[in-house]
Amino acid sequence: MKAKGRARRNKLYYKRVVTPYLLLLPVLVFVTFFMLRPMVNVFIMSMQNYKILEPGNKSFIGLSNYIKILTQDEVFIKAIRNSILWVAVSVVLQTILGFWLAYLLNQKFKLRGIARALVLSPWAVAGVMVGIIWNLMLGETYGVVNDLLLRLGIIDQNISWFSSGNMAMAAVIIANVWRGIPFFAISYLSALSSIPEDIYESAKIDGANRIVTLFKITIPMIKDTFVLTTLLRSIWTFNAMDLIYSLTYGGPNNSTMTIPLYIMTKFKGEMDYGYASALAGIATILMMIVAFAYIKIGKLGKEEMY
Repeated sequence: MKAKGRARRNKLYYKRVVTPYLLLLPVLVFVTFFMLRPMVNVFIMSMQNYKILEPGNKSFIGLSNYIKILTQDEVFIKAIRNSILWVAVSVVLQTILGFWLAYLLNQKFKLRGIARALVLSPWAVAGVMVGIIWNLMLGETYGVVNDLLLRLGIIDQNISWFSSGNMAMAAVIIANVWRGIPFFAISYLSALSSIPEDIYESAKIDGANRIVTLFKITIPMIKDTFVLTTLLRSIWTFNAMDLIYSLTYGGPNNSTMTIPLYIMTKFKGEMDYGYASALAGIATILMMIVAFAYIKIGKLGKEEMY
């Protein structure tokens, strides 16, 4: 009997240990073939002289592509600066405006449901369509933005939004902020709705005003939402190129050229698969370092005492 009991316990133990891995096996197979394998292929191509228009010159060159990118490629250095500015300004403005909008939508007023639905509408528009819309709105001679600024007396002549580097970067950031605000608004609205009303009532009884309540209760209680949304949006914004492509195509003079757009230019334009793969490898490493550092600094998932 003891032997049978021991065998049964061992069977149950191995069943508990093995079952999770069996359930994860399909996912692991999928990740291996559809993610890890392409990543390995990209790394292999990055160490080759691989131009599709020169199939006879394909050869292994080691780290030459990486060395060239980091030491000789001025466009890459400019693309890094543009990517940092593009991501930082866009995400900061989207976070501030998205939280402000969520804070307003969390209040009780008539037609609140309709207002919440309308807020989501820009997020449903495709990036290329957003580029077309804002290209029309920011047009120098026919754009509604210039017309509105002229009527308000803010400017005395039409602004050429895409003629200079600074104005072009401002234009793509404005369009991206408009598109990204709904993501933050909906995320923060969901987090704000989960805060118990009893906490606010207790704070009100203790004499806390709205400013104190905002910085001592609201923001600390949705800190994880702040960290997660800004991290996700930073990654999406860094990798996004449809909006910039449709508005400026990286111009003028590469002033809005970001790393993903530069990769696509090398890959699709020049068909230099080896160099584009090296650029993609560097971009991936940079984003992984930033993501891990941000999670560590933001203490995602860790409770703090206030």
